[in-house]
Amino acid sequence: MKFDCIEKALKWLFYRYGGVVAKQPWPFFIVPILITAGLSVGLFTHFSKESDPETLYGPDRTYSRRNRAYIEDVYSNAVDEDMLARHKTRVGIWGHVIISPNIGNNVLTVQVLNEVLRLHDTITNVTFTLDGESYRFSDLCIQWKNECLENELLVLLNYTAENVVSTPLTYPVYSLPTGEILFIGTQLGGVSLTADGRIMNASAMQLVYNLRYNTDDELEKGFLWEKQFLRTLEDFETDEVTVYRQISHSFELEIDESSSITFELVVEVGVIIVTFSVLSAFSFDWVRTKPILACLGVLTAGLALASTFGLFSFIGIPYATVAGAVTFLIFGIGVDDMFVMMSAWRLTSAYKSTKERMKDAFEEAALSITITTITDILAFSIGCVSQFYSIRLMCMYAAVSVIFAYIYMITFFAACMVFIGHREEKNRHAITLRKVLPKKNAPSKCYYICCAGGSSDTPADEQDDGKLSDTGVMIFFKKYYGPFITHWVSVVVVLILYFGYLGVGIWGFTTLEEGFDFSTIGVDNSYLNEYYGVEESYFKVYGPDMSIVATEELSYWDTDIQEELENTMAKLEDSKYFYNSSLSISWLREYLKFLNFLGITNPSKETFLQVLREQFLSIPVFEQFVPDIIFDSTNSSIISSRFYVIGKNLATTVQTRDMFVEIRNIVDDSSLELITFNGYAIWVMEQLVAIRPITIQTLGIGIAAMFVISLLLIPHPVCSIIVTLALVSTLIGIIGYMAIWNIVLDSISLLSLILALGFSVDYSAHITYAFVSSSAKTRRQRSIFALYSLGAPTLQGATSTILAVSVLSGSFSYIYRTFFSTMVLVVSIGATHGLVFLPVFLMLFVPIKNPCQKQDKKANAYDQEQELPSTDNPVFNLQEQ
Repeated sequence: MKFDCIEKALKWLFYRYGGVVAKQPWPFFIVPILITAGLSVGLFTHFSKESDPETLYGPDRTYSRRNRAYIEDVYSNAVDEDMLARHKTRVGIWGHVIISPNIGNNVLTVQVLNEVLRLHDTITNVTFTLDGESYRFSDLCIQWKNECLENELLVLLNYTAENVVSTPLTYPVYSLPTGEILFIGTQLGGVSLTADGRIMNASAMQLVYNLRYNTDDELEKGFLWEKQFLRTLEDFETDEVTVYRQISHSFELEIDESSSITFELVVEVGVIIVTFSVLSAFSFDWVRTKPILACLGVLTAGLALASTFGLFSFIGIPYATVAGAVTFLIFGIGVDDMFVMMSAWRLTSAYKSTKERMKDAFEEAALSITITTITDILAFSIGCVSQFYSIRLMCMYAAVSVIFAYIYMITFFAACMVFIGHREEKNRHAITLRKVLPKKNAPSKCYYICCAGGSSDTPADEQDDGKLSDTGVMIFFKKYYGPFITHWVSVVVVLILYFGYLGVGIWGFTTLEEGFDFSTIGVDNSYLNEYYGVEESYFKVYGPDMSIVATEELSYWDTDIQEELENTMAKLEDSKYFYNSSLSISWLREYLKFLNFLGITNPSKETFLQVLREQFLSIPVFEQFVPDIIFDSTNSSIISSRFYVIGKNLATTVQTRDMFVEIRNIVDDSSLELITFNGYAIWVMEQLVAIRPITIQTLGIGIAAMFVISLLLIPHPVCSIIVTLALVSTLIGIIGYMAIWNIVLDSISLLSLILALGFSVDYSAHITYAFVSSSAKTRRQRSIFALYSLGAPTLQGATSTILAVSVLSGSFSYIYRTFFSTMVLVVSIGATHGLVFLPVFLMLFVPIKNPCQKQDKKANAYDQEQELPSTDNPVFNLQEQ
């Protein structure tokens, strides 16, 4: 069976293509510029952004999305007019404030409460104007009984600070003389109680202002009120208290703030990459040095990015902050491909014509970058079907950017190589473009240093000695590093280091945790992070409230149904994640008590429903249950109803995830058709539950796909297996060391793991392909040749990628810092596999003779003239064939 048929066909195709570009370079140079210019118009005419956290970070087609659709359909009429906070099915529109005293540790003093009431008046009087009309909180608020939902604690004190002295507050609930129970557990934090359960002091107070959000008009007005709310509180002056603020759109506004920082970072990364590329391409041979070509290589990546972002703007795909990371990624990938192309050019004979050199360079380099491009696109394509829209969005941007980068690399950059090749062929200076003398003919020392380069006229058929175009890094890999890393002592050390690395990686792999830290959402030192920090300290004791919804028509008067519902509630209340029945909300419990009070036992269906509608739900204290019971159109049955339990001490996202899993399991175990829901479930709880299985599925599919691609494009099945194993090893290390770096598994770090699929194969494929392409006679010589021919571009590509993302290390955004940390792991571990582990494993395990591989007619000068250290050691004698 022949394994190299595809490779041979592609090499022949690129060999011919290189000649075509060399013959007519201008179309390949001009057309990419025109395409980029045309597509870039979209950035100015059709650009749009997406920053809604639920859309970006909530997985699709989830349990909670289905449940919300049901609740909003069935309960819509019940909450059109009146609703309580627990009835919300979405995050909604709101403003939150947390107040802590500047002096002392008690917010329940007359002096502090007077400031709280002044703040409350300021908030309720926040005003904005739209279409000539002014709006305040009272015009926009969610209402209950035709009045705005108020903060229970202030209602309890009758908006009078002095009443705190005479009111014996209990916590977390307070019983009014009317029998109504007020829950104040989420309004006071850091509470100390007396022996009889009364509040002694509280460290912080939280006030909530909920706005309507059912129509587009309400959403628009609510957002305008929120922005004015933030501005007003920013200007609020007080010496008595510290005020922390948050609005429902804070997350989105912080994301927008993060994305605005991106453009500053792009300028920085451009300067860094250009500088690095110029230095890497520079030599004191003023004919063969290529600083201008290096700049054009960076420009190639820039053209690809502009084309991608412009194209997506035209077709209506929005931009998101996570997609901004593609900018830094593509600079790294583009420069990596540039180094491979330039390395292949250096390995061609300097005495051949530009056309012949382009053919030879493309025959080798174009296939290598084609392999890595296909693996990158495949990795990103896998991410394009992720359940997370943020991941799909970034992977779409990344995949299309890679496609443009590849196309422009073999067109625009190839044309630039032709122009530079003609300059070299005429022995012209790289900067001044004037014809210069070779160094051996330099008339002076100054001319030798600043002007000389190239070669003297030589017959075209003269054999190139392979040394004229070698850079210092290439010489280092050929003469020093290659022989060193393949020496038997080094092999033993590398094996020990590898298994040590693998052991630590596996240990870290088993300790990786899922998480979502709200305090990292915003830009550093933002008002949002301050708010979340205080909230985490004082307001994680109670909440969230989780609804349990019966989705079928039940005979609630039947004692068996009552018992099953009660058993489900009791299981939840016995869980460590929820409070007991004293804080649960159940209309059925209260109604059964009411029936017992009336002396009604075992009521018939008619009696049960009639008393429920006409008496129980008309009593003021029980009117809160009206939106929780849905009757059919004839009021002859209950088609759905809901109950609530309160979360307990959910201080971490892991505890929140475990709570969500437990309540789902308990509800699913019921013989009744029940569901559970909370407005934050979709993008917080569901992400925490889904992230691990989605990660395993994504990486598993990616590994399998990479193996197939490697098998098709690398003409040796054993090498394909080694590349795949290197990918698995790299992923284990990345995930393991993520845990050691305290990076949690979330949608942001999953993005980096998807990128790792492409990058890890890149580094392994480059070296492996060079190994099997070599015509050297021994395994060791092939490993050294692989390092010599592609070690330099691999190292340069890894360095350029790290430099490209290095500007993110000082970013004010958690998203970009996490991306930086994981990309450093991806690149460093991937490059270590390519430059350290893989040459050793290839030498040890890959048979040197492939029965379908024929000797290359153009034996490389390196293979003919390489002087290697002695390999008489029996370790190598056993392996070399």
